[in-house]
Amino acid sequence: MLVFYLAALDSDDDKNKFEYIYRKYYRFMLHTAAGIIKNPTLAEDAVHETFVQLLRGIDTLRIDNERALKSYLYMVTRERSIDFLRKWERRRGAQPDYESLAAALDNYAEPEEVALTNLQLDKAIALLDEMPLIYRQTLVLRVKGYSIREIAKITDSSESNVKTRIHRARAMLLKSFEEQAE
Repeated sequence: MLVFYLAALDSDDDKNKFEYIYRKYYRFMLHTAAGIIKNPTLAEDAVHETFVQLLRGIDTLRIDNERALKSYLYMVTRERSIDFLRKWERRRGAQPDYESLAAALDNYAEPEEVALTNLQLDKAIALLDEMPLIYRQTLVLRVKGYSIREIAKITDSSESNVKTRIHRARAMLLKSFEEQAE
């Protein structure tokens, strides 16, 4: 499959970067998707969709910071897997089991996430899942340390749109946390 992905890229630098990500993180991404989807074949399809998304933004991806890259790949794989699961459930006409999905997401233990208690993490995940994708993705990229300019390139938006999305996403989270606290 790697050959097909590489054929879609023009520059040798992009090909080398993509091959590095594929070879180093494919199993990690598959494990992440399988933890959410619970079906190995569908998990592979979700990972494929994730790699197709990565192809589109490969020139803006930074591979110099392993920790940030792994967190970003986790986020993108998780988003694609959840979207894929939702589409699959709609096709089958069944209602998804969001409680087991949330439990699967709790299995990822990075130092940033350990700082939150499990209850806060559950609330944060639920709130982020309810947020529109463009706001969620923009906010998560900003939290991971990407600059406004980098986020604009990744999301193919203007810098002012990125700032507006970050502001709105924070406002949505704050409002949701305040409503749950009451």
